[in-house]
Amino acid sequence: MLKLLAPLLTSLAAGEVGLVVSRAKQSAIFAAIIAVLVTIGAIFLLVAAQISLAEHYGPLYAALIIAGSAFGLAIIAYIAMKIASSSARRRQEERAKVDTSTVLTIAALAVAPALLRSRALLMLTVPLVAFGGLSLAGKKKKRRPRNDPSAGGGI
Repeated sequence: MLKLLAPLLTSLAAGEVGLVVSRAKQSAIFAAIIAVLVTIGAIFLLVAAQISLAEHYGPLYAALIIAGSAFGLAIIAYIAMKIASSSARRRQEERAKVDTSTVLTIAALAVAPALLRSRALLMLTVPLVAFGGLSLAGKKKKRRPRNDPSAGGGI
């Protein structure tokens, strides 16, 4: 039965893959055309800004204004990129901590039946589990005192 369905499934999959590839090519071509047209539009917009600013401030100052604006926007974009990458890195580190604790918990649960069978290992495991639980419970964030008169807040 599977031998009869294999050619049919293969032809369906090949047809779907070909369709997806042709759509991707078409989308890439249109994206390239759009990018070229947007670039041409941006260039002519800058030329129009140059002409307009040159009428009011002169050609040198017009060029300096446009260059300064471009550098300012580049600095703003760089700062935004740094902020986004640092927040993404922080999220990745938090995810890694959660993944590590999950793996350790799963490993502990997988080993638990073997440890519970042996009385000697059980006697060794109980203090280790208690110590681990206390160490996890002891990790609390330090809070600032609310109204500490010695901190100078009551002046």
